[in-house]
Amino acid sequence: MKMKRYLVLSSLFLLVAVPAGAAEEVRRFDRNSDGKLDQWEYYSGGQLMAVEVDRNHNGRVDEWLFYDNGKPVRAEFDTTGKGNVDQRELYDAQGHVQRVEVDRDGDGLPEQRLFYGPGKTLLRAEVDDDGDGRVDQWHRFQNGQAIEIALDTNRDGKPDQWQHFRPGGELYLVEVDGTGDGKIEQWHRYQDGTLTVVEHDESADGKPDRFVHYDAQGRITQVLEHLDAKGTPRTRMIYKAGVLARGEFDTTGDGKPDQWLFYDGQGNLIRAEYDQNSDGRPDQWEHFVAGSKEPYKVERDTNGDGKADAVWEKDTAQTGKRR
Repeated sequence: MKMKRYLVLSSLFLLVAVPAGAAEEVRRFDRNSDGKLDQWEYYSGGQLMAVEVDRNHNGRVDEWLFYDNGKPVRAEFDTTGKGNVDQRELYDAQGHVQRVEVDRDGDGLPEQRLFYGPGKTLLRAEVDDDGDGRVDQWHRFQNGQAIEIALDTNRDGKPDQWQHFRPGGELYLVEVDGTGDGKIEQWHRYQDGTLTVVEHDESADGKPDRFVHYDAQGRITQVLEHLDAKGTPRTRMIYKAGVLARGEFDTTGDGKPDQWLFYDGQGNLIRAEYDQNSDGRPDQWEHFVAGSKEPYKVERDTNGDGKADAVWEKDTAQTGKRR
């Protein structure tokens, strides 16, 4: 099983025109020398106030830059050519990018905000993935790469899943709060992007007590649960090609299995073995017809020699008689 991660862009924008009377001087340019104006600079008191640019040279302005005391404070862009601002950049007092907002679907609602640090280093992002106007993804970055993505999968306004990444973008851990109580109950661990084990906290004590292991094809290989005080599982369910094959149980808590269940290729119980005197060897065997809940034969070792010397068995078919 592979976990995907998502990054979607958007934001709220209004077109802001430069008031004609506010500018004392307008400088016009034909930057590509095609005979058409493609840049306009607006000045007041000798200070640059705004710049308008026709970047794709289609005769319409698609970039607006606004200045305060000669330093940029905001830039707006029409990246789709539809005549609407769909991306905005906001700058700090030094003229460095602080935040980028983008509205790719043109609905006027923010779908993403990107937050930057010094040197235009991407620090975090807020994302509205479903376009309902509320943030449902929170991304954290390090050296320009995502190291954590928090997701609100049930759309209640709070994160309930956290994806963690190694340098280079490899997913290695997903934490899940499935109940919405603010506590993590599942830990999904990955190796080379493939799920290897899911840890469950079924006792709500903040510690995993059930472990489900997977192979490279995403099939269950074993389930460990009912941990003792030392953390040793008292129940072990073993799978082959994703199908339950065997169960081992330590019912006395001595660290050794004393019950074994065996299943056929379809996961049906066919045999059960019990160690009733805790000597490490089975002394009772129960045999089942696939799909049946009751054994058709029970064998017991009553003298401890490892061999069955007492047998209870139903008559061959439907009679229910013992022999």
